[in-house]
Amino acid sequence: MLPYAPWLVWITPIVSSLFVPLTQRLGGKARNYFVVAVSLVTTVLALSMIPDIYFNTVSNPESSTSWIPWLGINLGVRVDPLSIFFASLIAFFSFVVIVYSLGYMAGEEGLTRYYFFMLLFMGSMIGLVMADNFLQMFIFWEIIGLCSYSLISFWYKRPEAVRAGIKVFLTTRVGDVCFLAAIVLLYINLGSFSFSYIIDHIGSLQTSTLTAVAYLILVGAIAKSAQLPLHTWLYTAMEAPTSVSALLHGATMVKAGVYLIARFFTLVGPLITLIPFWLPTLAWIGAITALIGAALALHTPDIKGVPAYSTISQIGFMVAALGAATSASSQGWFASLFHLISHAFFQGLGFLAIGGIIHALGTRDMRLMGGLRKLMPITFALSLVVLFARTGVPPFSSFFSKGLIINSLWSTGDVLLVFTIYAALAVTFAYTLRFTILVFLRKPSEFIKQSHVHEPPKTMLYSAGILAVLCFVWGFLANSIAAFLHANVEIGISEVFSPLTLVFLLFLLIGGVPIYLLYYRPERMKTVTRKLAPLNTIFEHGFFFDDFYEKVVAGGIIKVTRGLAYVESALFARLPYFVANGVTKLAHGTRKYLDVLIDKTLYIVVKKTMAQSAKARKVNDETLQRSIAAALIGFLIIVIIVIATILG
Repeated sequence: MLPYAPWLVWITPIVSSLFVPLTQRLGGKARNYFVVAVSLVTTVLALSMIPDIYFNTVSNPESSTSWIPWLGINLGVRVDPLSIFFASLIAFFSFVVIVYSLGYMAGEEGLTRYYFFMLLFMGSMIGLVMADNFLQMFIFWEIIGLCSYSLISFWYKRPEAVRAGIKVFLTTRVGDVCFLAAIVLLYINLGSFSFSYIIDHIGSLQTSTLTAVAYLILVGAIAKSAQLPLHTWLYTAMEAPTSVSALLHGATMVKAGVYLIARFFTLVGPLITLIPFWLPTLAWIGAITALIGAALALHTPDIKGVPAYSTISQIGFMVAALGAATSASSQGWFASLFHLISHAFFQGLGFLAIGGIIHALGTRDMRLMGGLRKLMPITFALSLVVLFARTGVPPFSSFFSKGLIINSLWSTGDVLLVFTIYAALAVTFAYTLRFTILVFLRKPSEFIKQSHVHEPPKTMLYSAGILAVLCFVWGFLANSIAAFLHANVEIGISEVFSPLTLVFLLFLLIGGVPIYLLYYRPERMKTVTRKLAPLNTIFEHGFFFDDFYEKVVAGGIIKVTRGLAYVESALFARLPYFVANGVTKLAHGTRKYLDVLIDKTLYIVVKKTMAQSAKARKVNDETLQRSIAAALIGFLIIVIIVIATILG
């Protein structure tokens, strides 16, 4: 690897982001070239570490320096297969998207701000996966949340973009709080944030504590990776520029949750199977999300909504595979990560192709499209690659990754779980075929006839072309990737040509035939569409998740706060007046009754005194005179004695 590559691969884009405003002073081209150069250097740094991991020549997987010495916390990097796997994907994909942005974002206002956050986003995500401790990881976890908010709200003059950014920020905070709670629990019980220390001492944790940590991490992951029930923010995030959407979906924010779970497997080791119901919960969350996300993609008329819901669904496949894993080298663990890369390529390609369509038409409504097969032939060819790669048609990469996912789920023995994933596969082909028909294959709409349709700029096509090639090639590298990740997986001819492959293709056919009949033989589908009409309401409301959050959760919180406000105004705000009035009345009462008491007491004292005086006056006057004379004589005798004593 290149010298200091594990450090420079994330420090370089973060520090360089600070210089973007300075390069703007030299001109827009200088700024653009600077950002492209930084992303290219970062990619080279990341890729330079692959041979060392593949050939196992890394002597020390961790490198650190003192950071917070009074707490014994170091700033460090971890060089292992998982971290380099993600760092390489993030760096390369960010480079492709930034090159694409040169064409897609040309002429937009605020490009300096855009490229600043793109580099910061890139560096923070790489820093997250390279971190060797939870504290450092969480800091980067929060920075990517800030970057996503800023980029989703890039067109801040649009109210819907601002609302989208706020929704994303608030929804993911739920997961962030849970993730932070898990970190605090680990630190309280183990006394360290370090991954190496946790690996060595995880066995000392009580099962109850480990269970709490596992479920808190799960909530953090599903919020960041848009899984049920915290998935609703991802479609809203489509208000961002399409280049940002490609980066979000392909390599950064939504993949952070998958990385967190995969990393948790490496930290916990065999104890992962002892956590009560955690793996089945993981598998079922992924499977249900895969099916619901696919169903929503089948209904939306928004061209960006299709890949948005598709990402929710495809990450569901990854999470389900992790739920079928038993260790960090098992088939399920590898299948999840292999599909993660496959998804990055075909979903990134899908967004780049869609960006070209929006760039040419200025609309996201597929109902206004049609006939683009002849008007945009290169974009059509790229979209066909997306169709084959996303649905898993052999020999495209997701055929291998989805096959591994299904095999791993069969190992759980849960037939219903496997059937749910097969159903998601069928719907995946259905919504992708529907997208292709609506946009490219049907007759042009009046809107298209009146529009000046053209292919996107070459920089956009070149970027998309690279991903198209990788969608095809990547599947043949499965065994090499398994060796790189030290996974006990090998794909041979028997896995490709097996009965499960036929079942796989059969379910694709089941998903595709109704869509074909709906658009090319609509008379045969009238009865079916009429019976399924009530489902439209469910799909339009996204299975009522947002309605539940808005009316029940948010509405409940608002009612509680209003109740508390009423209590405050009715009780606490008026309490001082009640106290003051009470004190005043007490003072008046005290004065009234105290005066009466004192007056009566004085009257009694005076009356008694006068009575005693009257009795004294009745004493015999002679007795009084004798007493006075005796007192005077006694006094004179005492005076004489004193004088005699002095003179004598």
